[in-house]
Amino acid sequence: MDEFSTAPCDTSCRVVTALVFVMTVFFVFLFFSFKEFPPYVMALLPVVLLISWGFSVRGYSIEHGTLLIQRPFFSKSIQLGQDLSVTRDPEAGKGAVKVAGNGGLFGYYGSFRSKRLGSFTVYATDWKFGVVVKTGGKTFVVTPDEPDMFISRLTESAG
Repeated sequence: MDEFSTAPCDTSCRVVTALVFVMTVFFVFLFFSFKEFPPYVMALLPVVLLISWGFSVRGYSIEHGTLLIQRPFFSKSIQLGQDLSVTRDPEAGKGAVKVAGNGGLFGYYGSFRSKRLGSFTVYATDWKFGVVVKTGGKTFVVTPDEPDMFISRLTESAG
């Protein structure tokens, strides 16, 4: 089994994550300072942080024709078919619009759409490390810390 780390989070990801943490601390402070402050607001941001972290990408594994997206709550496996196409694309996120998912808190993941790639699923931390994986009629964007080595191993594994 080949394992790859994710690329370090890009600036946008780090800024969004830091701002949400600051907002969480601020709302907790408000809750304890003003008794009339709604408790659901105080509980909402920590829950959002936990869920976002749980779905964030922590690494990638390649084994026996399967790409495994490692995440804290559960992993996602992608079967690599005979129609596999893998290309490095540092501009995969350019012009992409988030349809459903996360656009910066602990990374980028979920369904996105762009004119160039159409609909695709993202498991990323820094778009500049983008690798576009097309298999089984679906398109995925991942961001391993060593894109060229990742492409080589993924291609070998698919046979």
